[in-house]
Formats: sequence, structure tokens, C-alpha cells
Amino acid sequence: MTGQGDGVAATPAQGAAHGSLGSHSVVYLVGTALQGLGILLILPFATRLLGDVEYGKVATALVVIQMIGTIAAAGLPQVILREYHRGPDGPTAGRALAGTMTLFAVGIAVLGIALGAGLSAAGRVDLRVFILVVVASAALTTVVAGQSLSRARLRPFEFLALAVAATVVAHLAGLLAAKGDRAGLTYLTAYTVALVLAAVVAIAIGRPLLPTAARERTRAGLRLAAPLLPQAVAMLGLLMGDVLLVNVLLGQAAAGAYQVALQLANMPFVLAVALFNAWGPLVLSHPLGDRWRWTARTGTSLVVVVGVGAAGVALLGPWLVRVMAPGFPQRSMSVSLGLIAIVSVAYMVYQGASLAVLDHERTGRLAIAAAIAVVVLVAAAAWLSDPAGIAGVASAKAVAYVVLMAVTVQAARTLTPLRFDPRLWVAGAAAAALCVAGALLPSTGTGALVRLVLVVALAAVAVALAPRVLRSMRG
Repeated sequence: MTGQGDGVAATPAQGAAHGSLGSHSVVYLVGTALQGLGILLILPFATRLLGDVEYGKVATALVVIQMIGTIAAAGLPQVILREYHRGPDGPTAGRALAGTMTLFAVGIAVLGIALGAGLSAAGRVDLRVFILVVVASAALTTVVAGQSLSRARLRPFEFLALAVAATVVAHLAGLLAAKGDRAGLTYLTAYTVALVLAAVVAIAIGRPLLPTAARERTRAGLRLAAPLLPQAVAMLGLLMGDVLLVNVLLGQAAAGAYQVALQLANMPFVLAVALFNAWGPLVLSHPLGDRWRWTARTGTSLVVVVGVGAAGVALLGPWLVRVMAPGFPQRSMSVSLGLIAIVSVAYMVYQGASLAVLDHERTGRLAIAAAIAVVVLVAAAAWLSDPAGIAGVASAKAVAYVVLMAVTVQAARTLTPLRFDPRLWVAGAAAAALCVAGALLPSTGTGALVRLVLVVALAAVAVALAPRVLRSMRG
């Protein structure tokens, strides 16, 4: 395998990739926004129906499902995206790697059920919950394999269908089931059944192949993915491990409240993920001579878009919390929301730098960066949770993502010509400052008025910058 894909033949997907970043982003944005919006529409009903304790159990189980699913994926989604665009046999290699992911998922399910039976016999776990978590994790991994192929093929509508089925439909199934029995187990059962059906659809759409279809390329892809396994686990720890930390440090009720704040703060994060879903394939299929200049230029525009979204959500935080969970602790949740919103800005910058490191085949650097960030998250959360409660854990999450961004950007600067524009850093810093203001300003009286003035000013700036941003996001 070569260092940066020099001299590889163009695939059909690469030719299509030369289209507009804006046009690709719109479809991914709609899909990911529908995914996030659907969950947020269900969230207030779930919190009212289950209460903080039962919803806390569901939130904790969902975090574990995400973590096990990441281990089963073994860091392969990024490698599928990269290998699909390398040479005429790239599509076959990508499908074989997706098949490898699916086999890993089945293996995790079989081993997990056997382990659960043994632990249940010893009275260590509830076998019903354990099996649901394991099966849902395997199904989620299979869905991610299908989505990885959809991204590589530049078929965002397939990605959209799988995303909605695995999130909105699955959570809606859990909500409808819980109306008859207000228990977390009932919710999880219906959620898992819907997720398994989504996995069947993913296999039908993606048509993955057995690893033997591209034996050598699969082995090479697994070697490249190996450092991405600890990196992916660490990234998921950053993404949702804070809910587990709240559960351990502050209890299940606090975990339920924190999960609501996290879901709301994740709206700009969903935007960042949607933009990256379009951006990543276009970066890796861009001509090598101009690849990193184009990445730096478009990266500035993407950070501006995500920064506006993050600042807006943070400033509107108290009202969003009041609508979604009126019976929960309002002040601590709105503060947490504002601090977590910073994450999306740091994550957008990190993703651009991580593409450069991945393309240079130095995935170990990504694993090191993620591991450092996880250590920062755990240490800071343990230190800040006692005096500040869930807001302390939210602060730890924001700091950890900034550290992740800084370490990865430095790695990209060392390995590749990627140099972000100074305007990117100005936009990111301004967005972070507004997020902090959204966390700390009061939600009544003068504070509420200041919030509204800042929201109006932010909207005016967004309208003024929109034409320039759209121009830079064209092909």
C-alpha cells in the first residue's frame, strides 16, 4: 500500500466525487438532521413516560450498545471509505471489508450471548437486558457497515434510509411499546427488534462480500484498521462515555438529566457529522496535488457553519431544556448544554486533520490522540463532578475534545501539507466564546434579553456570511 494513494486509477465513485460539496452535504444534512430531530421529538415523551430513573437505565444501556458496536466494527468504517477509492478493484475490497464487519458483528453476538448466560447463572447480570444489549450492538454494527458502503458509493439517500431506520424508527418503536408498560426493559426490547430489522435492510442495500472476495486487500485493510480499533473505542468513550461517568459519579437520575442535555447539545454535533459524511469521501477522492489546500479552504467554511449552529443552540439552551424535560433540573442542564456545544466545533476541525493522518497511513497517531483525550475526560470529570455536578462533567467533555483536536492537528501538520486558515481559528474561538456565554448567562430578566440580542446578532452574521460560505463549498 502506498503512502497517499499516488497514481491510483480513478473509480466511478471518484469521478462523481468531483461534484459540489454543498450538494452532497445537503442530502447528508437532511438525513442526519431528520435522524437527530426525530430523536429529539421522541425525547420529551420518553422522559415523561419513563421518568428519570427508568430513562436513566435506557440511556445507560444505549451507551453500552454504542460501545460494543464500536468494538465489533474494529475501526473498519474509515478504512472502507479509503479503500473503496483506491484502484479499479476498490469497490470489491470495500464490500469485502464490509462483509468482515458483518462477520465480526455476528461473532460478538454469539460470544456475548454465551457470556451472558454464564454471568446470569452466577447471578451477576440480568440475562434479558444483557442479550438485548448484545443483539442490538451486533445489529448496529451491521447497519454501520451498510452506511459505510453507501458513503463510499456516494449514495446519500441509502445512508439516509439506514440512519432513520436505525434511530428514529427504532426509538419510536421503543416509545410505543413503553406506553403499554412503562419500563426501560420494554423500551429496549422494541428498540432492539427494530434495529435488527434495520440491519437486514442494510445487508440488502450494501450487498457485502465475504473477506475471501478480496483476500489480500482485506488483510491489508485489517492491518490499517488495527490502530483504529482502540481509537474508535476511545472516540466513543469521548462521545458517550460521559453518560457512564455521570452514572457512576452522580447516580442514575443525574445520568438521565445529563443525557437530555447531551441530546440537545448534540444538535450542532449532528450537523458536524452530516457535513463530514459528505466531506470525507470528497477529500479522499480529490486530486492529490490540491487535496490539502482544498481541505483547508472548505474546512473553514464548515467550521463557520457548525460554529453558528453551536452558538445558537447554547444561547437558546434554557428554553430548549424547558420544552424537552420540564420536570428535570433546569439550570444545571442548560449550563451543561452550553458547554457541550463547544464539542461540535472542535470535532469539525479534528475530522479534517484526521483525514490527513489517515490518508498518510499513520493511524496510530489517531489512537494516541484519542487515548490522551479520554484520560483528560476521566480525570477532569472526577475532579469537577463533586463541586459542579453534571456541569463539571460537561466541562470535562469540552476540554477533552479541544485536546483531541489540538493533538490531531499537530500530527497532521507534521505528516502532511495541511495548514488550516487563521480565519478558521477565529471562527472557532468566537463560537466557543458564545457557547460559554450561553452556558453562564441567566435565563430570566436581563440575561434572557442578552441571550435574545446575541441570537439575533448571530443570525445577522450568518446571513451576511452565507454567500461566501456557499461559494467556497461549491466544487
